[in-house]
Amino acid sequence: MTDLSNRARRSLLHAAAALALGAAPLHALAADAYPSQPIRLIVPFSPGGAVDVYARIVAPALGKELGQNIVVDNRPGASGIIGTELVARSPADGYTLVLGNIATLGINPVIYKNNPFDPLKQLTPITKTVVVNYVLVVNPDKVPARTAADLVAYAKAHPGALSYGSSGTGSMQQMAAALFEARTQTKMLHVPYKGTGALLGDLVAGHVDMIFADQGTMMQQVKAGKLAVLGVGGLHRVPEYPDIPTIAEAAGLPGFEVVAWQGLAGPAGLPAAVVDTLNKAVNKVQADKDIRARLLEAGLVPDAGSPEDFRRYIGAELQKWGKVANDLGVKAD
Repeated sequence: MTDLSNRARRSLLHAAAALALGAAPLHALAADAYPSQPIRLIVPFSPGGAVDVYARIVAPALGKELGQNIVVDNRPGASGIIGTELVARSPADGYTLVLGNIATLGINPVIYKNNPFDPLKQLTPITKTVVVNYVLVVNPDKVPARTAADLVAYAKAHPGALSYGSSGTGSMQQMAAALFEARTQTKMLHVPYKGTGALLGDLVAGHVDMIFADQGTMMQQVKAGKLAVLGVGGLHRVPEYPDIPTIAEAAGLPGFEVVAWQGLAGPAGLPAAVVDTLNKAVNKVQADKDIRARLLEAGLVPDAGSPEDFRRYIGAELQKWGKVANDLGVKAD
């Protein structure tokens, strides 16, 4: 075959490829091939907290469903802002995602004056994943109260004496405690930490007195006899612990509710086909009997849905916690 015929053959092949690309846009071809490489899942908190627990349970199964490894990457700092901003500034190709939660997507934007991103403008909501039941626990060696009502009475008799920890200023843990203070007309000392892991160690050691935090993490310590639980934060008792009253009923605070949530998001502009692929994969994985059981055991109630549902939910949460922050004067630098 002559050089001329070789060149002609290559020209025909290039023309055919060009026609194929013309029939299928580049972004569609990329979406059809997604994912073609490992996906980095940013957890914007330290290991040990509820977001990290969810990632460790779901990531292996999600990777298997998608046919690619899911690499969990903890990037803690600034109440989750550092890790979440990293994703907001990443390419919108679906290979860098974030596990957001009520703090990073619903609270930080309304309490931080210079929060570097708008979750509805700089991120693409993919799906809400779980609701996180909260409990109120105390160090039994430091706090004499064994019911939420006893705790309120003690706090009123010793204003400022009780300290509560949180994973950072503006975290759900702080907001829950601030709401509790407002509803009970008590005053306590806020001690912020950089993550739940260090906080839990100090709580067990007695360096802080109490915390509102996720059920899964805290109940492990309660079962070990290191902490005492005074109530659950939802409006109803949880099936796993039917004998534990709600804080609302135990402290006489009708309507008091502190629960958290998590959700998966990517950078703004994520292709619709990629969002759809990820959404369906998460919903399928969370419907698995074994995965669901492990999540429930960790205090994480599966609650996945559509991207549109998650977007609306984030919007509603921003309004809700914006009002709470404004009413209680909760601000962060």
